[in-house]
Amino acid sequence: MATYGTTFRRLRVGKNMTLKELADEQVSIGFLSKFETDQSKISVGRLMHLLDKMHVTADEYFFAQHDGYDNPQIPERWSEMSVSNAVGELGSSFYYAAGLANRGRWEELVQWRKKLIADAKLTPTMSHWLDVDFVQLLLAQHRQEDVHPFVQRAITYLKQIDEWSIYELIVFNVFLSGMAVTDVQQLAQAAKRKLTSQSQLSEMARMHRGFLFTNFSYFMNVAHFDLAERMLEQMRDLHHQQTQQQMTGDFGMLILWCQGWLTYRNDDKQRGQAEMKDALTVMRLCEETSLWQLYSAFSDQIWQTDDDHLLHHSRLMA
Repeated sequence: MATYGTTFRRLRVGKNMTLKELADEQVSIGFLSKFETDQSKISVGRLMHLLDKMHVTADEYFFAQHDGYDNPQIPERWSEMSVSNAVGELGSSFYYAAGLANRGRWEELVQWRKKLIADAKLTPTMSHWLDVDFVQLLLAQHRQEDVHPFVQRAITYLKQIDEWSIYELIVFNVFLSGMAVTDVQQLAQAAKRKLTSQSQLSEMARMHRGFLFTNFSYFMNVAHFDLAERMLEQMRDLHHQQTQQQMTGDFGMLILWCQGWLTYRNDDKQRGQAEMKDALTVMRLCEETSLWQLYSAFSDQIWQTDDDHLLHHSRLMA
């Protein structure tokens, strides 16, 4: 596990902030230097003061301090369904539920809902009730019922939070498919600010890519092709801006596939289908087997229906 000072320095460097920029009447440059090199300890009050100046929340600091970004681990009970990274643990119940839905295991999802309701009644925290709401959302989507009642709590919660942490990003991501366009546009600004401010952290860079893709999928689902095009441009820009360490080939392949999807729906079905097939061919030739299988299946669904709103991005989460 990293030391407190080492973690603080990594976050500061990731923010492109110097010791001089952080130092003030409470904390001198000399003290900061000693803290980062483990030559001095820091009080909780001073640490919170410095984190606030860097726009880093306490949960993000301690998540990083416990090697959350470098040594991702997932509780064993989630191993079949969850995304295999440290962020997945923060939203493990969401990802587990999405995994059950993605595999068509609806009876298990109903039983999982019963357990979550019991937990929420026993310990009525916001996170427990949001876990319940997400399962209700998935079941309503499966039954083609009204989903809006199950996203209202998440929307209200997110609008009350000024400084988002990783958890809020996950909540926005998983409830996105049930939100109205106006809510998505408003909340997306808060998410974008958070992702941009933390862009130097590799895990946040991965979340930024996922955020843009889920927003693109959402706008395709609701046939707002102008907004989908805007998301696609942001995906391209992010891909070009990222460092070699942050850049991934699969994101480039995904961009090609998304362009084909947009062309298919908004312009020319024959050309769009050809572009999507080209992207799938690149995935296969690059031996991105899981990616190829996932998007091959998703492509088939798109070609078989004229109604994209039935293709919820939550199916791609697990």
